[in-house]
Amino acid sequence: MTGLIDAHTAHAEREDLVFVEVAPWRVMAEGPDPITGSIPGAVRTSVRADFAGIPTDTSGHLPLPARDAVHAGMRAHGVLPDDDIVVHTRRIEELSSAARAWFVLTWAGFTSVRVLDGGLPAWVRAGGPTGAPREPGPSATAVDAPIPPPAGQSGGRRVLDARDVLDIARYGTLLDSRPAASYNGTEGEPRTGHVPHAVHALSSELVAPDGLLRPLPDLRRWFLSRRAIGAHEVGAYCGGGVSSALLVFVGALLDQQVGLYVDSWSAWGRDASLPVEQGAHLTRSGAVDVDCA
Repeated sequence: MTGLIDAHTAHAEREDLVFVEVAPWRVMAEGPDPITGSIPGAVRTSVRADFAGIPTDTSGHLPLPARDAVHAGMRAHGVLPDDDIVVHTRRIEELSSAARAWFVLTWAGFTSVRVLDGGLPAWVRAGGPTGAPREPGPSATAVDAPIPPPAGQSGGRRVLDARDVLDIARYGTLLDSRPAASYNGTEGEPRTGHVPHAVHALSSELVAPDGLLRPLPDLRRWFLSRRAIGAHEVGAYCGGGVSSALLVFVGALLDQQVGLYVDSWSAWGRDASLPVEQGAHLTRSGAVDVDCA
């Protein structure tokens, strides 16, 4: 699956790879970190600092950064656009943060970005060593201005705005990857709920208990059951464009383009001009035959 690399392959090819550890924007799991150290030489980044821009009054809380800011930030870490990059997280619950980094980097024009299946726990299970992260070197302090990619280059990623979201919800399939309680909304709070016609699609269901993505046939079946594979347009959103980035990533593994509404509910819910629907979460699995998946 292009875009995904397993821990055994990553360990075998480690001398040719640049590992980028991605910290989530919020705590995803309680308790102390079970693993000491990082993949040796890994660059430490975070969703908030490296893969999100500065929020505005009309944006979500984790908007896309400018492309030149992505290039400058990665250059400051010593990472260049033609490096063979592997993004990963420390915990199995945080895989969507690696998917967000993958989305932003490929959208910004980085040519080879893969997600480490299972993250750091899978690396350790595969016999990979842990050690100190990369120290800033000469390339990390280079002052050369990064060259942004040509206009229109987006690594095959589609970024949605509110108008796109309304159209896809009505004529295509719009996936809402938030928990069911957020999707359903709260009675008496009119700006809670979901985009009308959006399909509930919890992205954590794509990940097995060991932190690895589920097998490809299972992923395809999951997407088919939500009418999210086909020639029609498919889009995804969540609270801030992180958990839904995992839907975009898995869609890419299945050769299905999924547009990402990066601003997500953190922008939609604040805009009183946009419609909101409440009620029990929807799926389309009961009406779809997926035996041929």
